[in-house]
Amino acid sequence: MSRQPTLDALRATVQKGRHREIGNWMARRIARPTAIYGTWLAVRLGLSAHQVTLAALGASCCAAASIGTGYRLGFVAGAVLLHLGFWLDHVDGQVARWRQTASLDGVYLDYLMHHTVNLALGFGLGYGLTRRTGDPAWALAGFAIALGWALLGLHNDCRYKAFFQRLKSVQGSFLVRGGSGDRPAPPAPWPRRGLGALSWPLYKMCEPHVVILIVTGLAVLAASFPHFWLASWRALVLAMALLAPALAAARLARSIGRGSAETEFATWFEPWNQAQVHEPDTLSLSARHPLDSQAAAFASPSD
Repeated sequence: MSRQPTLDALRATVQKGRHREIGNWMARRIARPTAIYGTWLAVRLGLSAHQVTLAALGASCCAAASIGTGYRLGFVAGAVLLHLGFWLDHVDGQVARWRQTASLDGVYLDYLMHHTVNLALGFGLGYGLTRRTGDPAWALAGFAIALGWALLGLHNDCRYKAFFQRLKSVQGSFLVRGGSGDRPAPPAPWPRRGLGALSWPLYKMCEPHVVILIVTGLAVLAASFPHFWLASWRALVLAMALLAPALAAARLARSIGRGSAETEFATWFEPWNQAQVHEPDTLSLSARHPLDSQAAAFASPSD
C-alpha cells in the first residue's frame, strides 16, 4: 500500500461498511469519521496499528493518572486525554486495514487495552477524591467502580473462552452458523416498558463513551464552577460505586440463570454430520476449519 495515501484512498479502503450506523453515537458521528485524519498521519509517520493501540492505551492511562491527582487542571487534562485515547482506538483498526496487517493479535491487544483502561479510570476517579479530601474511603469506592466495569466488560469474553474450551475438548467438528453477536446490529432503542425501561439507561451510564461524556461535563464544571465540580464528582463516584458492581452481578446472575452460554453455543455451532444432513449445499471451505473460522468471528474489533 502507498506510504502517502490520499484521504479519498483511505476512506475507500479502511472504513467498514455501515460504520455510521453500527456502534455508539460518539463512534458513529465523531470518532470514526475523524479517525481518517489520524490514519492519514499515522501511515505517513510509518506507525503500525500496534503502536497506535499502545498510544491509545498510554493516553487513556495518563488520563486516569491525571484525574487521580485530585487537581482541577489534572481533571481537565484527564478529560482531554480520554477523548484522545478514544479517538486513537478508532485509528488503529483503520491503520491495520490499510497496511493489511489486521490479525487476531491486534484484536487481542485491543481488548486488553479496553479492560486496562476500565480498571485504571474507575480507580482513578475514586483515588482522585482521596487525594483531594484525604478520605481513603473514596479509593475503596474507586476500586468498586473498577471491579464493576471490569466484570461488565468480561461478561462476553469469559463466555467465549468457555466456548473454545468445549470446542477443544469434544470429538468431531462443528459448522459455524453465526447468531447473536455474528454481526453487530444498529443500536437497540430504549425499551419503553418493563424492567428494561429502567435498566437500559443504567447500563448505558457504564459504557465507556458515556463515561467519557460524563467526565467531560465534570471537567467543564472544574474549569468554571469548582464548588459544583467537587460535589458532582463525589456524587458520580458514589453512584458508580453502587451501580457498576450491582449491574455486573445482575447481568452475570441473569446469564447463568437463563443458561445463556449454552443457548448461544447451540446457536453458533452445529455438529458437522448433522449440518450435512440438513443443508449439504451450505457448507463452505471456511467451515471445514471451525476453530479458525470462529476465532475470526469472535475477534471483530470495534473499529
